[in-house]
Amino acid sequence: MSRRNGKRSISRLSFAELGIDKSRYLQLRAGCVAGKYGSETLSAACRGLEIAEPWIIMSVTQNKSYDAMMVKWELGEIKRAPIGRSDFYGFRRRFYYNLDRLLKNT
Repeated sequence: MSRRNGKRSISRLSFAELGIDKSRYLQLRAGCVAGKYGSETLSAACRGLEIAEPWIIMSVTQNKSYDAMMVKWELGEIKRAPIGRSDFYGFRRRFYYNLDRLLKNT
């Protein structure tokens, strides 16, 4: 668990700690896979996560795990992710949090 000044960093917070319940997460995930949200919306949800934006967007739109994307990297199909597995999933949770907030504000 990542800590800064005795507090958990935002990238490692759980969905519950971010205020997203399981049904809302599943709804957001299904919308991403179905192409319900445009590229501008997906990019906006990556605000603050730009270092991993291409991998996050690939993961949420193609329902790819970190490990599946690493296989693509090993095959030379994509560049290697600039972050490790744990940070990747933390960033992806943050993406869904950002997406949820964007959609609630529109």
